[in-house]
Amino acid sequence: MVTSRSRRRLSPEARRGELIDAAIRLLDSGQDVTNWVQAVTAEADAAKGTFYVYFSSWEEMVTAVRDRVLRDYVDRFHRLAESTEPIDWWATLDAECAAAVESIARPGGLHAAVFHSNPAPDGGPDIIAAIAKALRRAMDDGAFRQVAPHVAATLLFTVLHSAADAIAAGERPQVWLEAVSDLNRHWLAPAPTQ
Repeated sequence: MVTSRSRRRLSPEARRGELIDAAIRLLDSGQDVTNWVQAVTAEADAAKGTFYVYFSSWEEMVTAVRDRVLRDYVDRFHRLAESTEPIDWWATLDAECAAAVESIARPGGLHAAVFHSNPAPDGGPDIIAAIAKALRRAMDDGAFRQVAPHVAATLLFTVLHSAADAIAAGERPQVWLEAVSDLNRHWLAPAPTQ
């Protein structure tokens, strides 16, 4: 029997990762999908039954997608906080805010899967703690004024999410990005030295 699919030997971790990557691509694409399991396995070039080897349900896959997306985001902030290189904190904050808003506002199901589905039983990666760690580093470097990092991270994340939701609803991105930047500068800028 000849098939169009050539069999690839992958470790269980790699195969599971391919399925998660495929789900992220599909969710991010905004495609109208009626059978997610079938669509994910087709996108990953895997047999349909392969899905159930690694995930008991679509909901379990969504949890894995959420964890992957948030873990990537958390890792970026940890790298910033732990970097020994000098950082232009204002340019970095503006870039991270713009990237977050763009990602959250992008049409498709990835935003809903990551931010509006049932949370993982263990809570998943702590994005607020990661942002707070990077903000603390910026404060320690003297780029931002001293405020409670956890509070600042929580408020920043909430503002970014709200801005992205407004953009996704049709509002102009530039207006919101400028407002986020302005808010950050008014709140986090160190007091002028006298």
